[in-house]
Amino acid sequence: MTARTADWHPKIRQLHDYWQRIRPASGKLPGRQNFDPLQIYALLPYIWLIDVIRPQMRFRYRLVGTRITEAVGEPTGQWLDEVHTDFHPGSPTHQSYVSVVDHGEPSWRRGRPVLAAHAERCDELEQILLPLATDGAAVDIIVAMAVMFGLDRKEK
Repeated sequence: MTARTADWHPKIRQLHDYWQRIRPASGKLPGRQNFDPLQIYALLPYIWLIDVIRPQMRFRYRLVGTRITEAVGEPTGQWLDEVHTDFHPGSPTHQSYVSVVDHGEPSWRRGRPVLAAHAERCDELEQILLPLATDGAAVDIIVAMAVMFGLDRKEK
């Protein structure tokens, strides 16, 4: 993560702050059992949950918010590398997901869309990937959120 959280879009910051609040006191990562969607109800259209499948390190859409389905269709239950042909080992987006899994740390970026499905929908996006771990250590789900912007830099 390169920018200060104060510079993030308010929705992205709100999700990150919620993720920080649900972290167990022991300093471990929060798990799906700690994540209550009702606590962030207004953000749900922008969120997707990704299952992390090991050892092959594949990623599958578990749940997808309505704003995301407007951009990429209904991918629930599908593999990211099958939905997005530009999501493959070595691609920048794939590397971001793997880094979140390997390091148990959030990944944030704002800039031009990398995946073709988003590039067709917006001119810029801000995205965060947040790790969840049922056992507090091994990341098994990624909570992701994206806010899309048009040429006018206004949220779409």
